[in-house]
Amino acid sequence: MLLKDKFGIVTGAAGGMGRAAVALFAREGAGILCADIDGGGAANAAACVSSQGKQALHASLDVMRKAQCREVANMAVRSFGRIDFLVHFAGIWDGRNTAEIEEEDWDRILNVNLKGSFLMCQAVAPVMVGQNYGRIVLIGSTTARVGGNVGGPHYAASKGGVAALGRALARRMGGNNVTVNTINPGVIETAMTAGWPAATKAKLLDGIPLGRLGTPEDVAGPALFLISELAQWMTGETMEVNGGSYFA
Repeated sequence: MLLKDKFGIVTGAAGGMGRAAVALFAREGAGILCADIDGGGAANAAACVSSQGKQALHASLDVMRKAQCREVANMAVRSFGRIDFLVHFAGIWDGRNTAEIEEEDWDRILNVNLKGSFLMCQAVAPVMVGQNYGRIVLIGSTTARVGGNVGGPHYAASKGGVAALGRALARRMGGNNVTVNTINPGVIETAMTAGWPAATKAKLLDGIPLGRLGTPEDVAGPALFLISELAQWMTGETMEVNGGSYFA
């Protein structure tokens, strides 16, 4: 069990990649605080952890609110005594093109995806530094690499910022045995993509050597690797998980 006796936080835990990660981490032995803006969904994810005999918590979390991020970290410490990992899936997508983006659209994407990533890392950092151990995984996007093929330029900018944030934090916390890495998923079959036209998906498939869109489990596995001891000498990296649609 790769996460035996480990405890941590998964944001965006209510569905998609976050929910798949929660299920996998629990099977590998972790106790998990499941956080999501959908409080009911977070509770359901926690029930999945409990059903496997692992310690589980849940919390409603708006990642744009610093006080809520800190309270989630404090809740984890009160119950688990430590925070071994943070896997931050919480985020939103927007496909608006340049001329269609209003200021409020820009602000919302950057606030949730980039500011929210920073606030959650800021909340757990003192705990991880103090215990001289921590694993943080942030979620970027292949869109940041290729310039917004399926997301708007504001979305691409937010996810590019997440990767830069991960590198900056990795440099600052490495001396305290805290690793920070980013996963760039390609197009994943989730509720977000369920409404996309079939023609759009078919065009995307033409550029994926492995011949299919990704599943949430395809991202959960690499996240497990990054928070396990298998990746203990890996930090500041961006892992591309996209079926071959982008070769770094």
